[in-house]
Amino acid sequence: MQFLILLTIFCLFRMLKYCKRNEYHFWEYITFRYFVPLNDERRRTLDTQFPYYIKMNEKDKEEFRNRVQHFITNKQFESVDNIVITEEMQVMIAATAVQILFKRKAYYFSKFDTILISKDFSVQLDRLRTNRSIQISWDEFKQGYKSIIDGYNPGIKIMAMALDLEHQLGNNALFSESTYKEFNRLYKQEAEKYILSGKSKYDSYNKVDRSEYFAIAVEYFFERPEHFQANQPAMYLALSKLLRQDPLGMYTYKAKVF
Repeated sequence: MQFLILLTIFCLFRMLKYCKRNEYHFWEYITFRYFVPLNDERRRTLDTQFPYYIKMNEKDKEEFRNRVQHFITNKQFESVDNIVITEEMQVMIAATAVQILFKRKAYYFSKFDTILISKDFSVQLDRLRTNRSIQISWDEFKQGYKSIIDGYNPGIKIMAMALDLEHQLGNNALFSESTYKEFNRLYKQEAEKYILSGKSKYDSYNKVDRSEYFAIAVEYFFERPEHFQANQPAMYLALSKLLRQDPLGMYTYKAKVF
């Protein structure tokens, strides 16, 4: 009897460690919520409204759907101003988060448990640091998907900023430190040139919000890759290596590792 108790405790401990490592919430894991396929309404949203997903082959689509399901299961979606939270909202927000790291090992923003959704409130990126919740202005978010080539996508921007904060706050680095440092070195070089031109709102690089500008680069990378690559090819390549994907198809990466 004592052996069975010890074995049960050992198995439970191993399961808890597995869940933490793979970003499973324990109760949802043992009730199989992660393994339920996306329902028809959620799939329709991806099929008709998410261009990144629409262009994929069937194998990648299946993996993408699984990651979207995992993200939705992990997060609390809360209304800030009585906006009704729909399946479409959850799927589009989850898919935006999944897109950024889709070519890497799955990661689900474990430092941020809550997605706060409002109709049109002004998103303040610095609140990510203090509240540890991701704020979405739904009107702005939808506007970002009216065009996928205009360089404007607040959803990608807020998720990329959260991701950069995850990297800084996490016990384990999400990115290769050498690749991350190379990207930041190139960004610093370009930012200082821009500051010297007098066009920047900053007068010193030390005042630059690094996470916000990482997010702007990711937004630019997905929305206007041709322009990014043509104007800043070294920085484009560094970000491509960091995310292990390339919207232009010039570079390919095999291993989905951090």
